[in-house]
Amino acid sequence: MITIDPEIKKLLHSCSAMNAIRMATGSFHVFFLFSMGVSISEIAILQMVFSISIFVFELPTGILGDKLGVKQNVILSCFFYALFFPLCTFAPNMYLLVMAEVCYALGACFFSGADSTWIKGLVDRLPGESRESNIYHHYMSYVREVNALMNSVSGVIGVIIVVLIGNYSAAYYLCGASFIFLVFAFSKIDSVSEKKYVQNIKEKFNVYLHTKNALQLLVSTKVGIYYILICGLVVAAMQPVFHFWQPFILNQNELLNNATKNQEIVILGGCFFSYSFIKYLFNRYFMKTLLTRYNPMKITLLATIFAAISMLTLILIKGQWLPIVIFTMFHSFFSVPMSQFDSEFFKHLNNNNNSNTVLSIVSLLARVFGIVSLLIIGVMAKSLPLSSAFVFSFICILSVIPVTIAWIRYIDKNEENKDGIIGVAE
Repeated sequence: MITIDPEIKKLLHSCSAMNAIRMATGSFHVFFLFSMGVSISEIAILQMVFSISIFVFELPTGILGDKLGVKQNVILSCFFYALFFPLCTFAPNMYLLVMAEVCYALGACFFSGADSTWIKGLVDRLPGESRESNIYHHYMSYVREVNALMNSVSGVIGVIIVVLIGNYSAAYYLCGASFIFLVFAFSKIDSVSEKKYVQNIKEKFNVYLHTKNALQLLVSTKVGIYYILICGLVVAAMQPVFHFWQPFILNQNELLNNATKNQEIVILGGCFFSYSFIKYLFNRYFMKTLLTRYNPMKITLLATIFAAISMLTLILIKGQWLPIVIFTMFHSFFSVPMSQFDSEFFKHLNNNNNSNTVLSIVSLLARVFGIVSLLIIGVMAKSLPLSSAFVFSFICILSVIPVTIAWIRYIDKNEENKDGIIGVAE
């Protein structure tokens, strides 16, 4: 078992705290907007604003991270997230809600790839004796583990605040203030590159050349192509889960028939806690047991298959507690591929100043999948039930499986070739 470096642990915990604060309102955000008079169509518009903003800002923020430093990107992300939550309290003012979504997108773009590049940079500078072939898998599994634990706690705190105080605004203001505190936490963690002077950047930096080099690095091997496809399919699959899980669970769960608003919030908060906490336990088991005994990619393939089965079961079965149990299982299984594909790709990502731009390009392309997914779901919603969106999610998860098998075969083939070359040399 790998002992996690103290400086990297501070970064991992801070990144997990950042995600947990965002999720404090995750179990009731849609209900809050409804209660303030925002319609379903307006919520769909806000999601499209978010997706388009991501598409516009993803690559520029990635390039900025490579040139000015990923630490600065993460700190900027905290500032934009801090603006998002107070702006939400002005609902149903659509102008301010649109501004909130743009701020949220900027926060996501500045953070996207920057956290992984920062973690990778700190891991890469560890002494050789502290490293092993699966080191990225261990660190990214640890991130998922801590994320899930903190999410479960923050979700409960968010629900408690709403139920006890009797309004949503307090939870949103608390989240905004918490991101300001995170700015100070990130400022105390080591950066991964020396400070670059602005004048040198202006003289030496060419945006087109930098982007071209990053794109060439990404598609230079089949691994990059597999990674793009899988990230796109994962993003597309998670759109219904991220945006529509609350009404879907309401529909599948017979306990919520004739429930009051507070009862709905408490039960959905319980669902949120359930899948977050069990996901924490599952990732802990994955890191401490499975990852030390088996090939990470083969375990990832198996987890993806189980995630697909869980999603299909969730679509077909209604009941009282059973949908929550199945939804929890799905999150646990699908949390593995969502982190381990990143880890496997890091092995093939050379140490250079293009890393954050490479990850931003992947995120940008994956966002295209997400936008197409939202458009398809929007079209289906006009004539089909909400469950059809989760059928679409199931199809996307199922499509990840053959791409994963191709990736595993590519890795095995390369290892065989290396063994053959070594054997000839000996």
